[in-house]
Amino acid sequence: MTNQDAYVLQARIDHLQRRLRLLSAVLAVSMTLVSCALAWRSVTAQEPPSIMRARGLVIVDDQGHERIMIGAPVPSPKEGARRSASTGIVINDQSGYERFGLGLTDDGQMGMGFDAPRGTGDDRNRERINMVADAKGGSEIRFLNRKTFVAGRLGLDSADQFYVEFLEFPDGKALSRRMMLKGDQTGEKAR
Repeated sequence: MTNQDAYVLQARIDHLQRRLRLLSAVLAVSMTLVSCALAWRSVTAQEPPSIMRARGLVIVDDQGHERIMIGAPVPSPKEGARRSASTGIVINDQSGYERFGLGLTDDGQMGMGFDAPRGTGDDRNRERINMVADAKGGSEIRFLNRKTFVAGRLGLDSADQFYVEFLEFPDGKALSRRMMLKGDQTGEKAR
């Protein structure tokens, strides 16, 4: 691996660590909001805390916009249907568009996605980071560019080998470079 490759890899790892810190903060805020909602319910009812059972919980902002949804299942986003029913948490922007989702799908996949704001790329798929623990025990973190193409991945292949993969899509081609401890792999195919 060249010094430039190591620098690029370190920069991507640093970026990922920043994103994970953001996720931790988002999850902490979500759990705090849920705790506050439950505490408010028990205080206003003047009864001892109890178990609340529901299929969903919607947190609205001061203008009545749905901002956080927790559900089994969570509703589909404003812009279309989910690929599969999902139990999880969704955070919407002030216009009602999903910006964060965490969910367990019926097929056993656990996923978390961070979406860009509308108007900052191809709005058909605003997801920019997607983390998955799949139903077969594999895992992957995908980075999508503003054109919705996968620009890079961190993952485990079917032999449990960790890899970093870079992808580019010039002139109707798909170019890839996968770096692994046992060596690099490059590829090219028509897109």
